[in-house]
Amino acid sequence: MSNSNIKNLLVDHNETIRNALKKINLSGLKVCFLVKNNKLKNVISDGDIRRSLLKSLELSDKVKYVKSKKFIYVQENYDFLDLQNKISKYGIVPILNKKGHVIDYANEKRIRQIPQSEPLLKGNELKYISDTIKSGWISSRGKYVNMFEKKFSSFVNNNYCLSTSSGTTALQLAISTLKLKQGDEIIVPDYTFVSPINSIIHSKCKAVLADIDPDTLCISYDSIKKITNKNTRAIIIVHLYGNSPDLEKVLSFCKKRKISVIEDCAEAFGTRYKNKHAGNFGDFGTFSFFGNKTISTGEGGMIIFRDKKKYELAKKLRDHGMNQQKKYWHDEIGFNFRLTNMQAAIGCAQLENANSFIKKKISIQRKYESKLKIIKYLIFPSPKKYYINSHWLSYMKINPKLKDAKKLRDDLVYYLNQKGVEVRTGFYSAHLMDIYKNSKSKKINYKNSKQISNSIITLPSSVNLKDKEINYICNLILNYKLIK
Repeated sequence: MSNSNIKNLLVDHNETIRNALKKINLSGLKVCFLVKNNKLKNVISDGDIRRSLLKSLELSDKVKYVKSKKFIYVQENYDFLDLQNKISKYGIVPILNKKGHVIDYANEKRIRQIPQSEPLLKGNELKYISDTIKSGWISSRGKYVNMFEKKFSSFVNNNYCLSTSSGTTALQLAISTLKLKQGDEIIVPDYTFVSPINSIIHSKCKAVLADIDPDTLCISYDSIKKITNKNTRAIIIVHLYGNSPDLEKVLSFCKKRKISVIEDCAEAFGTRYKNKHAGNFGDFGTFSFFGNKTISTGEGGMIIFRDKKKYELAKKLRDHGMNQQKKYWHDEIGFNFRLTNMQAAIGCAQLENANSFIKKKISIQRKYESKLKIIKYLIFPSPKKYYINSHWLSYMKINPKLKDAKKLRDDLVYYLNQKGVEVRTGFYSAHLMDIYKNSKSKKINYKNSKQISNSIITLPSSVNLKDKEINYICNLILNYKLIK
């Protein structure tokens, strides 16, 4: 960490009080850092100076004679929680390197945890949003909705793209388009964010949980074969963390049994299976544009379709089931799952930088792997010949064969978060939650799902992430005593 503006806060101990006040006034922070031979000697506040002047000192006296309370600081490898506590007590805290030089400072407005993910909004987002406001079209109608769908269509190479209010509503809309009956079964992976499971249940169908492949983290083909029966109407393939299963196997199996396939690509924007964008293989491909996704509209989603008729039905269902030619005449019991023109405007701007975002995401994963591969207990995603992972979120696994792997994982996650690095443990196995107990299959033991749930760590993956931050994260992990 370093800050080129820190010099504006540094005052040599032999400078005058007058000069110190000028710097304090210039920074607006009400303090200056007193240094001798570039090493921090004191932290002086404007209050300290005022009290000293009232007692005996003059503006022309040297600032080193100003009396102050004992100052505090942190080293550059500070504990994040300790720094937070010091800020709450002292307001501003200098950060020192090993030589005692001030390299930065932190206060309530300036402390920054390295986030798991955050959007980059430095393109035409503001320009396009301003355009929507000026036009007055800020709701679900306007040129940017159509423009976003067309641009997305071009990006994924699919002619039938329909925007939605979220990735979850995209899933619900896809399921509703299938016109399934109450009690029809849809197979879904046990290890996933719960959105696809909830979407099935809200659609009055029965969710049946399948185990996952421990390598790809996607639904297990062997597990699908075990739990498919005469009531199985659809399968949701979740491209978790940008991964993909061997789609040809699953698709061939489903085609023979007339089972519909929904690809949940919420985490796979940019993932390509055999040079074709994920989502183009099943009957539907659903996407999310939540704030932490590779491209974001804040909230929002998209469905891509193989079949034009299903696209047209979904479009009607999305808009309250309203007849497209006869306004306020409703042919279906529909939803309000529409994206707003303002959200679509952001999406258009995001798509303009999508390729660079994907390239950066892949680069971040490679850098983690390159620096951390020497740690024998860590396992990274193994590349596959049949697909290219877009690495929405970088992750690694603690080797599950290691004794106390879960405790080691949890301890490391806690340690990194203490150091200001937001890492997470991933999802919980759905079958362990009471609300999904009716979705468990007696034919599956969910061994892989539980294993991954206990061993995975997701790492900061923002396109904003700097190399020095990656190095900082990796050095923390490399120096962590339990995994040497």
